[in-house]
Amino acid sequence: MGNNRQVILKIFRLDKNIYNELASEVSNFQIAIAIYISGFLFSGLAALNFLRNSLVYLEENLGLIVGTLPVQTVNELNNLIREFENVFNSQQLFGLLTSYLISSFVSGFVGVGLVYLLLTRFFRKETDFRQVGIIYGFSNIPVFLNGVIFFTSSIPLQIFLIIGTAIFALVCLGSGLKQVYLLRNIEAFLLVVVSGFGSSLFSQVI
Repeated sequence: MGNNRQVILKIFRLDKNIYNELASEVSNFQIAIAIYISGFLFSGLAALNFLRNSLVYLEENLGLIVGTLPVQTVNELNNLIREFENVFNSQQLFGLLTSYLISSFVSGFVGVGLVYLLLTRFFRKETDFRQVGIIYGFSNIPVFLNGVIFFTSSIPLQIFLIIGTAIFALVCLGSGLKQVYLLRNIEAFLLVVVSGFGSSLFSQVI
């Protein structure tokens, strides 16, 4: 796969040939799967850390906002905080993470399948499932930037990272599909939207 650091830097720079290089090596498929699974697990842990920090922030600043809220709303907010705390302090957390990881893997598989079908049936491109999987997996590398969340207590920064890395990962996916299959911008955008919507819909079903 070449120098790992160079590959990562090229992905972040949206290099115009990096995905061609990656997709040309079938052995990268296993690496792409590992990146995808670990990326989603990492994002899940970062999101849980964000929720925990948000709960701490609410508890510490609840007194500043209760005066402007109805009593019923304040009680509901307190109950919600306690429910989340109970989840964080129980064995349910492991079950939630496992369920999240399985759902993410299956929805990712569906997303790759949708892109593959559209490429072969609609756009008439020559490809195979593993090649699409390589692009899909490596485009997920930006989500590892969520690691910063574990080292900061800034809620706005954490929100920015969670949303920003997700958007950038989609941009990388579109860039990879565009360069490997010589697609127009609108075609790459269509594939990303259909893949994201289809996989999200499927994850809701399961």
